Amino acid sequence: MKLKNYLLTLLLSITILSNGFASDVETKRCANYEKGTITLKNGKTLEAYIYVDYCNPHLFQQSLRTINEKSYKKYKKGKKIKKKAIEKYKTKHIRGFVLESGREFRQIKYANMLSSKNSDMLPKRYLLEVVADGDITIYRKYYRTQNGFIYKPVMDSRLAGGPEHIDFMTSNFEILYQKDKSKNPRNIRNANLKNLFGDNTEILQKFQDGDYEFRVQFQRQASFSANCDLPFLEALVEMVSDYNGERKDSFANTIFEQ
Repeated sequence: MKLKNYLLTLLLSITILSNGFASDVETKRCANYEKGTITLKNGKTLEAYIYVDYCNPHLFQQSLRTINEKSYKKYKKGKKIKKKAIEKYKTKHIRGFVLESGREFRQIKYANMLSSKNSDMLPKRYLLEVVADGDITIYRKYYRTQNGFIYKPVMDSRLAGGPEHIDFMTSNFEILYQKDKSKNPRNIRNANLKNLFGDNTEILQKFQDGDYEFRVQFQRQASFSANCDLPFLEALVEMVSDYNGERKDSFANTIFEQ
């Protein structure tokens, strides 16, 4: 009996250690400190290494954690970073930031009118990625995975973990658009496309003629809530870039080091 209990305890310990190791490996795949430039509310800029975690993107969409060059060198050598070496910035104190890779994030206010929760309908500050800019600006809003309402597919992906979770989190998101810069961005799923593109008759006509893949993507039903995916985003960016007069063949996408 004692031997049986010992073996069960040993098996449980191995399982806990294995899960901890798997979780650590997954975190390294998802997250990293990336060099970037932060613009503060007062207009001042500072360079730092910003913690970006694409498995838990709400963390950098709602606040920033940064370290300096000295701490980053220690981090790259595998040394643990002390808490006092980490600087934290609230969203309200940041205008935006740009990563060395070229990814740009801006502070915006967004009220989720598609949510059934009253609290979500109140404007909240976020740091969202800019994927197209100009007369029409497009933002990518990643999903939260902790602390608050979480969509079931997002939770299922998080519980499953592994490389599939990273792929899910970077391939599924909500898209916001902003044309009137005096107003907060709105969800693309609520957009009246005639109002959005109607002042450019050439673009609108091409859309109606089916020259843009976005016509198909916009009519395609979301897999859940207001979810969008990469084909949807690529098609939208193509059309918006034409409208903005800055046609691009592609946009920056998330690349992870293996």
